[in-house]
Amino acid sequence: MNKLFGGIVICSLIFFAQSGYSQEKWIKDQKGCLIANLAPSEGETVQWTGGCKDSFADGHGTLTWFTNGVKMEVFEGTMAGGYAEGKGKLARRNGKYVGEWKKSQQHGKGRYDSEDGSWYQGEWKEGQPHGKGQMLLPDGRLLKGYWNEGEFEEAGAMPGRT
Repeated sequence: MNKLFGGIVICSLIFFAQSGYSQEKWIKDQKGCLIANLAPSEGETVQWTGGCKDSFADGHGTLTWFTNGVKMEVFEGTMAGGYAEGKGKLARRNGKYVGEWKKSQQHGKGRYDSEDGSWYQGEWKEGQPHGKGQMLLPDGRLLKGYWNEGEFEEAGAMPGRT
């Protein structure tokens, strides 16, 4: 993996950016709504303000994650079948993502801003930059081009694309 990229975005997106999401666990909110938990850890609880359909979080609302009672992240957007789907915002202590979601992973177009001032804006696939985008590095350099599963490939045309 491109080391410049790895420390900036990938490590900052641990919660929603897990590959292999078929291994998720489920966590219940205060009303009993099930929410996909792609990276389970000890002491987690959630609060969901939206609706519940067939026992799963559904509709527009705010999902707040806590670890041992401490607020860690807040997702505002749409849930479907217990997953973040469509457009939404995720705010974490070290950054925020605004964009499209699929199965609780960044997927489509979006922007991630890190607390150190670095950012990535562009296309995402399964929680990783994938496709056309640009990234501002902490040292002020701007990378423009194409990413492949989280790695910067090149500034020109991506292989296989026209």
